[in-house]
Amino acid sequence: MHDALTLGVTRDRLRSADLQKPFRGTRATGLDLSLVSDRCLAYLPRMRADHAFGFQTAAELYRFPLPLGKLDPDRLHVVAPSPARAPAGRGVCGHQARLSEDEVVVRRGLPLVSPAVAWCQATESLQPDDAVAVADWIVTGNPHENILPLATLEQLAAASAGREGGRGHATRVEALPLVREGPLSRTESLLRLVLVRAGLPEPELNVLCFAPDGTVIGMPDLAWPRYRVAGQYEGDHHRGQEQFRRDIRRDEKFVDNGWTVVKATADDLFAHPRELVERFARRLGAAGWRGSIDLRRVGRVDR
Repeated sequence: MHDALTLGVTRDRLRSADLQKPFRGTRATGLDLSLVSDRCLAYLPRMRADHAFGFQTAAELYRFPLPLGKLDPDRLHVVAPSPARAPAGRGVCGHQARLSEDEVVVRRGLPLVSPAVAWCQATESLQPDDAVAVADWIVTGNPHENILPLATLEQLAAASAGREGGRGHATRVEALPLVREGPLSRTESLLRLVLVRAGLPEPELNVLCFAPDGTVIGMPDLAWPRYRVAGQYEGDHHRGQEQFRRDIRRDEKFVDNGWTVVKATADDLFAHPRELVERFARRLGAAGWRGSIDLRRVGRVDR
């Protein structure tokens, strides 16, 4: 408010009912405060130059695929570099953390911790499989939504190494060797981890598959070209009429070219993961795979 008074805005105007009052000492107009980006814009005048949005706030702005309940919609998470005092106030959760200048980026006018640092911060409250899923998304992006990769695996490893011994480090050490480029969703990553951990061969991820004459058949979520087996995760967005029809046409093209298509849903993955592993093992076995599975290594998969 001091800045507004300096610019000639009257106190009566600052008390007007049409002004939004998102944080102490700030006034705004025309923002949608249900959006984290707009709340960050509203808080920006209060931020020190060396502060940055981090933790759950950075994860939401980067659109990390976090599990249910891991975002904090009621507060902004703001990071101050050690040893500076963490910010505080209504609607703010302050943090003090190691943060160098090159670990802060500006995205759409907002200072954020870098994607690699945001991943390290997210791992402080994630299980290893979800740490893998978020890292998969970071190094892959999503071409269907015009999202480029946000960081490389090497950058994730470097950011983690710089925080050795801190919270989440053990999770990151377990997760990093399992990160792969290719998955386009959290569930695709979790499906891969469940199958491979049980002993199934590592699949190729969202790669083009070809007919004997060289024409493209499609790009399944998971593929074992040696055995001509494809895996498809059918999320809720597949329920629409047009998507449903496209899926049938896609799967029939695979079958026409001698492939087996194995489908999985959220119910399979989260409620019946052992049955799901057995289904993939049967189809791969019928196609010539001679390995074995260990269902004792299939644990609960959290939504």
